[in-house]
Amino acid sequence: MRDYRRILAVVDFNNGGQAVARRALGLARLGRAELTLLHLIEPDAALDGGYPPPSRAEIRQGYETEALRRLAFLAATLDAGEAKLMARHGQPRQAFSECIADWQPDLVVAGNDPGYLGGRHDLLTLGRADTGVGGRLARLLRQFIVPVGYGEASG
Repeated sequence: MRDYRRILAVVDFNNGGQAVARRALGLARLGRAELTLLHLIEPDAALDGGYPPPSRAEIRQGYETEALRRLAFLAATLDAGEAKLMARHGQPRQAFSECIADWQPDLVVAGNDPGYLGGRHDLLTLGRADTGVGGRLARLLRQFIVPVGYGEASG
């Protein structure tokens, strides 16, 4: 097994998110690696309540601040005070790519692979992969035909 120096955990705030963080933390401690918990926030026009936004920057900052607060709570719950916390608001594929370019992890731990987690790092997914014809077709449509975020629920 290869030694990992940097581990990135892609955490959603659902039941699987804590399992992802816990697994990534265990691997980081085992190999004495740096750990970053990342939450990707997909824009959702339905959440603005119909009012015009003050500015895109203020909206992004508000969502990221709230996500960092929740990540800090999760890190405290898991006794992962050494973990770096990151939250990015925007299209998940682009936000993830930027985080990878900035931090350059050796391993990415996630609940599942929505189709954009692959790259020049190892990937550990804890959830069920898209298998079967329907799963592969849906993944292909999300990746190449349907715009990112179209019709998907926000995480």
